[in-house]
Amino acid sequence: MIFIRIYALLALGLHLLAYALPEDTFWSVWPYTVLPLWLGALLAGLAALLTVPGLNTRVQQIISQLWVAIPGKAYPRRWFSALAIFSLPLFWLFRIRHLNWGDAQILVIGLAHPDLTVIYNWQAPFTVFLHQRLWALVVDPYFGAGVDTVYALVSALCGGVFVYVTLRLAQDLGQNTLERALIAGFVLTSGSMQLFFGYVENYTIISLGIIIFLWLSLKVLRNEAPLWSAILALSLTNAFHPSTVILWPAALYLSWRVYRSDAALPKLLLDLLLPPLIVASSALTLMELGDHGLQAFLGDDRPGGGDHIWFVPLTLDAPNQWQQYTMFSLPHFVDWANLHVLILVFGLITLIIGGGAIKAEGGRMKGEDKISSFIPHPSAFVRFLAVASAMYLLFTWVWNADYGMRKDWDLFSPAAFVYSVLAALLLIRALKEKAALAQATLLIILISALHTAAWVLSNMTR
Repeated sequence: MIFIRIYALLALGLHLLAYALPEDTFWSVWPYTVLPLWLGALLAGLAALLTVPGLNTRVQQIISQLWVAIPGKAYPRRWFSALAIFSLPLFWLFRIRHLNWGDAQILVIGLAHPDLTVIYNWQAPFTVFLHQRLWALVVDPYFGAGVDTVYALVSALCGGVFVYVTLRLAQDLGQNTLERALIAGFVLTSGSMQLFFGYVENYTIISLGIIIFLWLSLKVLRNEAPLWSAILALSLTNAFHPSTVILWPAALYLSWRVYRSDAALPKLLLDLLLPPLIVASSALTLMELGDHGLQAFLGDDRPGGGDHIWFVPLTLDAPNQWQQYTMFSLPHFVDWANLHVLILVFGLITLIIGGGAIKAEGGRMKGEDKISSFIPHPSAFVRFLAVASAMYLLFTWVWNADYGMRKDWDLFSPAAFVYSVLAALLLIRALKEKAALAQATLLIILISALHTAAWVLSNMTR
């Protein structure tokens, strides 16, 4: 717990220093400067008081009293639905007001172009097609709104469903209210939630797809859902944006766990292979019908962005438009660290603390050790998340972002939705005393919410 307190103070101090630090170097905390200095200092100071155990406990007591007074807790799914519906106007009212991130400007201009071949794009096949058709067939003729409005509406709607699925996932994972609050809070206060505040880019639908894939994978491990349901969710997510193919090692691990539970091999192979084949053939058919098929995929529209270069270079003669630094340089590490602070303030530190706790207990998770006692294979879902998180963390390190990691932060942002769940479970394991876990939960959720609120506000007022 002492490490959480120290890191919390360091994180708050860094946010306050952002007022005096260069934006280009500390871009992950610079959005905090959208708050007046006096207000930023006041909020950071109040949050810092939560590192004092007595004050932290008193705030917990107040929250507990409010929780007891809330009616209808015997019907959690109704509450989840109500919270999801309540989130929709928040996502819309505090939506982003600019087009400076990623390909937002290109999408808004290109999808409204009279040349309809623009809608066929291998970089995000189903996403681009869906948004353009919604704009051309519904929003433009009946409401006279632009492509950016379509993206904003889809973003907010995805956000509402994302909230519901995340709460269901937390309910299934946590053994009690405290654990469920930590799991849901870790995810829902991440900086990546910006994607649901009317975000104009191609990463909102896949973020919803990822959390559904995680939830269904848990149900598969608990024998509550067939393997094909999780594989179908991932396959569809791939079709909305191919960057999510990095989750297939986790899907293969999931399939292996199902096989070990005495599943019939023919059915296992059918569940594993049929969904991606159906989705891939559907995507290919769509593209071929738009005269933008395999020839385009292997040609001008091949993966890798504008320069078709996949990875951050190991050597570089001189910085250029597409490549700013080498993979193991200090500037690359600084950008990578900024990215992960932006999308999940307590993410990496919690992974380190949790991983250290596991190592101290013997270096591996034993079958009898319980994170959630009602998961049939207690370590299976954690290992599944570890594979998924490792792949996404590796992706954020090696992939060459066309506009640089700062402007292309959204490409990497879904990583937070994967390793935030793992971080929460590892913290539950590391802090076995309920009092310590409760104090850490309050610190993490409130400071993360403060960070993300400033990030959302900065994009709303920019």
